[in-house]
Amino acid sequence: MRVLDLLDRAELGLTTVWAEPAMLERDVKGSYIVDLPNPGRFLSEGDLVLTSAIWATGPESAETYISALADKRVAVLVVGTIIVGAIPDYIVAACSTRGIVLLTMSQDVSFKAVSQYIESTLATAESAATSRSGNFTRTLLDGIGSGGGVQGALRLFYDEFATECWVLESSGTVSAVVGSAPGVDGVAAVWNRMLAAGDGVAVIQDDAGRTLSVWPVVTDSVRSIGYLVCAGDLRAWPTDLERVVRTLLLVVRVELELVGNRREAEEAQGVEFLGHLVADTLSPGEASARLRLLGADPLQPMTAVAAQVDDGEYPSRAVLEALTGLLGAEGRVVVACDLGEEAVLLLGGVEATPEEIIAHAEAGAHRQRALLGDRTLRIGVSERTTSLSQLSAAVRSARARMRTASGEGAILWSTRSTPSSYDALFDLLPERVKTAFGRGLLAPLLDYDVRHGSDLVQTLRVFLDASGAWQQAATELHVHVNTLRYRIGRIEALTQRDLSTMRDRVDFFLALSFVAPPAD
Repeated sequence: MRVLDLLDRAELGLTTVWAEPAMLERDVKGSYIVDLPNPGRFLSEGDLVLTSAIWATGPESAETYISALADKRVAVLVVGTIIVGAIPDYIVAACSTRGIVLLTMSQDVSFKAVSQYIESTLATAESAATSRSGNFTRTLLDGIGSGGGVQGALRLFYDEFATECWVLESSGTVSAVVGSAPGVDGVAAVWNRMLAAGDGVAVIQDDAGRTLSVWPVVTDSVRSIGYLVCAGDLRAWPTDLERVVRTLLLVVRVELELVGNRREAEEAQGVEFLGHLVADTLSPGEASARLRLLGADPLQPMTAVAAQVDDGEYPSRAVLEALTGLLGAEGRVVVACDLGEEAVLLLGGVEATPEEIIAHAEAGAHRQRALLGDRTLRIGVSERTTSLSQLSAAVRSARARMRTASGEGAILWSTRSTPSSYDALFDLLPERVKTAFGRGLLAPLLDYDVRHGSDLVQTLRVFLDASGAWQQAATELHVHVNTLRYRIGRIEALTQRDLSTMRDRVDFFLALSFVAPPAD
């Protein structure tokens, strides 16, 4: 109900004393009759306040009263004139300053009549809205699992409430839209704003200056699997629309979870296959059989690609989508999956060199750059394989190159074939080889620590980090130098190594780097 609607009701006897034309479009959400000098604690946003102004003793009293109304974002002040006669100028001035619509009313109409009309009209509207939202909620819930999916749910919402909306998945892709389709920059504006905001509801401006309301779609694990985006400012919405959106969120969540579960089932074989390649636990024969199960030709040359974003909060699925979006046109994606914070894929049937692949991918990278914002996507590309026995090495090479990618820009590529550090060099070794070396050399120390409750492995780690400086290492360990000398002697006796030589120090250093340190 607008202020203008009340003025149009002649039986209420309301007339305007002061208001700007646009203010008459304000919604009236309730009424309150009050003559207290400071009534703020009893009022709510959107109220129409009726008063006889017995509190009006001068400008200061008007400032106190009307400031309390403004603080509560009251819509209208109606001053009766039976007691005060004419409305004082200082009341008009205070309403003008505070932006409060000021009305007066006929002395033949009671405050109660105006208040009852407002409350009964609002109750009727609320009942109709509740019935409408209830009917729509039932329609939405009945549609779950009917095959319409997220797109069908959004269409029902749009047809009933004429509100444009779209769903942005945690991969950064728009999976459903009703109304005007958002552009790349508009999607990126919502995406980056919500990643920064966490899981709260937000009202934001897109790249074109339009107001959007965004809700995270949260699962039982309190993990956002997407976002529901609606045109308009939710703070100005009627209550029934807010209730409907909560139901719509439930439906979108169920549908997205169904899609996610289906996708995980479809990708399970590929994920397992890549996991074996990373661990280097497949023979060429096993690799060939698994590729055939995935519908790929094991004889075709393949290129491995790995990617990572320098932001731990960036969804891993979005990294994978960025990678497939960049490279999907360069060849057939045989298999792709996210491995924690990394994404890895195999491209089959690619005749181009890594440099040519990158050049083609860069030409269509606008969407990925927009979603990245100020983050950096690092991508490593392996050489083409010529046999199945090279697949694991290709994956290791791509991951190693990814870690060394450097330079300026949102997307950094690396095709460097020569390792630039010992880390990059050993990234080319299979994990099982590195783990076997590390645990083999450190086995006597690990066993001794378990049996005696000691910490020789940590002592060795600190000693090497201190470059063999006795006093520095002892201080770090909070022990006497003689205690440290005893421990190092014990390490040398157990391993048959000499920590005074660089060769044995290097062996131990590498072994420790291949074995994860204990959790704190």
